[in-house]
Amino acid sequence: MTSAESFKVYYKGILPFKISDLNRREEPLRLLMCSPEYFSIVDVKNIHMEGNANALDSELARTQWQELKSVYESLVERKILSELLVIPGEEGCEDMVFCANQTFPWIKQNKKEVWMSRMRHPSRQKEVPFFEAYFTQLNYQARHFARTPIFEGMGDTIPHPNKMLLYGGFGQRTSPKAYEELSENLGVPIIALELINDNFYHLDTCFVPISETKVMLCKEAFTEEGLNLLRQTFEEVIEIPAKEAISTFSLNAHVIINYGLNQKIAILQKGSKVAKKVLIENGFEVIEVNTSEYMKSGGSVFCMKMMIY
Repeated sequence: MTSAESFKVYYKGILPFKISDLNRREEPLRLLMCSPEYFSIVDVKNIHMEGNANALDSELARTQWQELKSVYESLVERKILSELLVIPGEEGCEDMVFCANQTFPWIKQNKKEVWMSRMRHPSRQKEVPFFEAYFTQLNYQARHFARTPIFEGMGDTIPHPNKMLLYGGFGQRTSPKAYEELSENLGVPIIALELINDNFYHLDTCFVPISETKVMLCKEAFTEEGLNLLRQTFEEVIEIPAKEAISTFSLNAHVIINYGLNQKIAILQKGSKVAKKVLIENGFEVIEVNTSEYMKSGGSVFCMKMMIY
């Protein structure tokens, strides 16, 4: 790609590059979770939280978190992941357990940096400084947006597998200005995808790349312009029914590809029948978990972790 094309954001139209033109990207294999001792539902930040303020089973939530943690520990033992880290939850930060949202880690010129989120809701803004301090201890350079009002980390910003290309959701949470600033600073093209369905308030609820050429998504989440861009970047767009995507958060699955070991793992909510079938057909080892208590707050597996370098 030319330098002029290396920091552009694409909202619609015909892309001036092919995936094969893009440089390769190192996939992170360390994983970060946040402990759930302060997880609760105190207000309504998304449509899934409505009516659930008194419906949370906190003991079951802790059990489910521990079971997910045990899955990741087993993947570390198998060397599919290199390390599992846990940042402690903080009192008064009831949503901090969803640690995909507060940051966006990256490597630029062999140096680790992390872009700090600007969360929409004041209660979630309190989480960000704890993550900044934690990443600083891991020798990341913390970066802050200068022109962006809202950015919600990897909840809305998802890399193309193994390639220097990002997808950015906007319209529900993250501001489109975030991608212009991020692309300019990272020197990476970003495909901006407007989210038009309240059920899919983050990109990670409706969009799962499963290889360099295939993606699972819920078409009801996107505009036709967005779908057209995705048809240009993926050879196969696999549609997951909206009913399943909403009821089981099947598109909030966590797909792990360890290229060195040629291992493909997918962790997703039990009952995700269509997504499970697609993943098995594409060579994934599927691990089903129960995240029912976290789904009451609008998140599942992908939301509950962050892949880091």
